[in-house]
Amino acid sequence: MVGQDKLLQGKWALVTGASNGIGRAISLAFAEHGANLWLSARNRDKLHETADDAKALGAEHIIIVQADMSIKESVDELAGVVGSKVDVLVNNAGTLTESSVLKGNPDDWDRMVQVDLAAPMRLTRHLAPQISQRQDGGHIINISSVAGLEAIPGFAAYVAAKFGLTGFSKSSFEELRDKNVLVTTIYPGYVASEMTKNAPFPQDKMIRPEDIAQAALLPFRMSTRACPTDIVVRPSHKLA
Repeated sequence: MVGQDKLLQGKWALVTGASNGIGRAISLAFAEHGANLWLSARNRDKLHETADDAKALGAEHIIIVQADMSIKESVDELAGVVGSKVDVLVNNAGTLTESSVLKGNPDDWDRMVQVDLAAPMRLTRHLAPQISQRQDGGHIINISSVAGLEAIPGFAAYVAAKFGLTGFSKSSFEELRDKNVLVTTIYPGYVASEMTKNAPFPQDKMIRPEDIAQAALLPFRMSTRACPTDIVVRPSHKLA
């Protein structure tokens, strides 16, 4: 950003779900602040689009790794490719399916829980020890949801996955803070994206993905003596 220091100059950041929405916005914001990028998602073509735009914003090194967070072996392979070359992990990839206790399909819930909870846990387990060995340590950013803080009728399984991520994030912070790794969790309300295109609210009143990207930069604006552990971002006006 013009007139500001490069907050992530030379750092390597892995962003999952980087092909669109919040993941894409975070990737571009990090690129603007000098980060090198590992970009991961299922759609290789869209990843290349994100990579091209990140390059134009100043990212010097970008590596694309196609991965499916619903498959644990794919998560393991991603971690293996990245190895020790990561300073910032952004667990952003997520999915939402019908999750009412009256209508939802438990088989669909299994995949959602794998993507929204198990994959971030698995990737963190693989990479946190590596991040802790970096010269200046590093940071883990988990993209949760306000559904990880409060009950939402009709979304029971999704809420369960996000509450799980909340608990995992808080425990990770306590375990890793003395090992040179900090953990921040972001809890967005409705964000205008592919995931919310069928929501019963107008997208022009929703949070923009770029707003969440700015929240993801907040930890790096602070001194090494401070960590924003929980960042809640809600629409500034009621949606209905």
